[in-house]
Amino acid sequence: MFYRKEYEKKAHGEIEKVFRDILPKHGLCVREAQIQLSHQMLDTLLGNKIALCDAGGGIGKTYAYLTASIIWRKYASALGHFSVCDHRPVTISTSSIALQKDIMQEYLPFLSKVMQESGMIQQPIQAVLRKGKEHFVCDRRLESRLQAIGHKQKNALQKQAVLKLKDICDMDAVHGLSGFDRRQVCVPKFCPSDCPGRNGCRYQQYLKRAKSRDVFFQICNHNYLLADALHRAKDYKALLADYRALVVDEAHQFRGRKTDVWEDIGC
Repeated sequence: MFYRKEYEKKAHGEIEKVFRDILPKHGLCVREAQIQLSHQMLDTLLGNKIALCDAGGGIGKTYAYLTASIIWRKYASALGHFSVCDHRPVTISTSSIALQKDIMQEYLPFLSKVMQESGMIQQPIQAVLRKGKEHFVCDRRLESRLQAIGHKQKNALQKQAVLKLKDICDMDAVHGLSGFDRRQVCVPKFCPSDCPGRNGCRYQQYLKRAKSRDVFFQICNHNYLLADALHRAKDYKALLADYRALVVDEAHQFRGRKTDVWEDIGC
């Protein structure tokens, strides 16, 4: 019990260090409500509990839960929450794909960098963005589409967007792609296990990376999280890798959500 309280005290001390020392040195202001929120989230994780947190606009809840999750992982094995061999990720569910991108491209790279520089963590924080297969390119379907438009008159910008898919598998990262082209080249509803292009398929490689033991956060939106829960309830193949903790950002947005139950069945 003594050692547990000591570790918990150190963990909360690092919350203080991040928000009162490290982040202000890089231009972020000290916000007491943000610090309090991160402490509450850390307590919830350390206690293996559930918390409903009311975080108003401008508090900085994203940094609060990311920091709490990182520090929790650092101390959790010492506190007996799981073994050092347990590499299950933390799942973050957001209300939009736009916020997912912000976490992946802004929040996490910055937080990972400054925490490494301070010596608080030793390795970069790895994360993966999870979303439905309709957002990704099927290489075989792309090949067919490229052949179809090769000698046809087509909007130059739209044609250039299709060509970019040879290097970019995530269609959301390509501007100018028409809705028709997206439907023609996206990963199909069912991926046959005997597909001749399966071994070199970029989408299958993406799924493999998403389940890597090095991934700390897997980030999805609420629809995808609910679809994963529905798959598990029906004994279908899970969409998300098994996770050790769940953070639901803007949970009030769950109301009225609908899920697409077919996503990733059979893959």
